[in-house]
Formats: sequence, structure tokens, C-alpha cells
Amino acid sequence: MLAALGTEWRAIRRALSSTASPAQVVRCGMRLKGWAPPPPPRPAFITCGLAGGLRSDLPPGTVVVADRVALEDGELVACDPRWVAALVAGARACGHEPVVGPILTTRRLVVGTARETWAGKGFVAAEMETALLIPTGAPLASLRVILDAPAAEVSEHWVTPGRAAIDPRRWREAIWLAARAPRYTRLAARCLATGLAPNRVAKNPRR
Repeated sequence: MLAALGTEWRAIRRALSSTASPAQVVRCGMRLKGWAPPPPPRPAFITCGLAGGLRSDLPPGTVVVADRVALEDGELVACDPRWVAALVAGARACGHEPVVGPILTTRRLVVGTARETWAGKGFVAAEMETALLIPTGAPLASLRVILDAPAAEVSEHWVTPGRAAIDPRRWREAIWLAARAPRYTRLAARCLATGLAPNRVAKNPRR
């Protein structure tokens, strides 16, 4: 399990501690900075955390499960269907009907009209890690919860949270984020952990 932020990593660890899942939880950093994949044979990689919504009909708090992922200049690559099914089942067991669709991996936060552009290409959400794992050749999956959306948008400055938090121009957004980000992070972790419970996941020799 890969989490970009410390808050996401801690939430996943707490959620998995109540299950019998043997999954390892690793903090990979935004855009996988400071992290390198283990040598082959590699396990499945599942990313989990927050994402930016691209479609106007998907409000903050929507659970999204990727069925395909792509970089901005790359082709769509299918996620592992067994893990997709497990994550969908986990979200439903937590009382949320997930949106299943393509997730975009970007170099920076997607804001403004760029959201509409990528939504028009079929993407439902954007984050910064999953498609960077394509070269590993490992099975991939991702579960995200939409933090901000076209009608409720935060600034691209939040790609560096520490710097944005001390900028007075961002304080109003900081209050908004403080009220929602922890709750959505816990939701993502709970759906993930529920989906990875042993009675929900078929045996997978590459896990």
C-alpha cells in the first residue's frame, strides 16, 4: 500500500491494524519522491488517499476506484481487475457506491479549466503517483476520495502544503481543508482496509 502523505500513511496503518491483512504500508512521497520500488518479483502496488475531482457531477467526498491510469502524455493502462473488484467491494461495505473510471497522474495539481479538459477526455480524478508505477510491471490499483472539485476548488499552491499553510492568502482554504481532508483521508483508508480484509480478497500469488 502506497501513501503519498504522512496523514494518509498513518490513516491506512490504523485502518489495517484492525484487519488480518499482511499488506505493507509505505509512505512514498508525492510523485514517489524519495521512494524506489523493491526488486522483482514485485507485489501488487495499491495507492490510496486523496485526489482532485475532474467532473462537475462528483462532489468532494466521492469515493473513486481506478480501472485504468495514465500519465498526462501516456496511454491508459488497465488496473488489476481482482484488486479493482476488492476495492469496490470495500467501498460498498462502508456504505459508499464508488465511481469506477480512469484516474490521471499529473505533475502538478489540476485546477481551473484544466479540470474540464481532462474530464472531457474521460478522466474522473487526478493524483500524482499511480501511473508512475506503470514501468514496474506490477499489478496496480488505486482508491481515492475526492478532496476538491470544480465547484469547490483549492489553489495549486497546496502541492507544497507547508508553504501554503503559512501564506495568509491561503488561510481560508486551509480552514476548508482542515475540516475535510482528515475525514476524507480516514474514509479512503477505511474503504481500503475493508476491501483488503481476507474474506473479501481472492488469493493472489502476486500480492
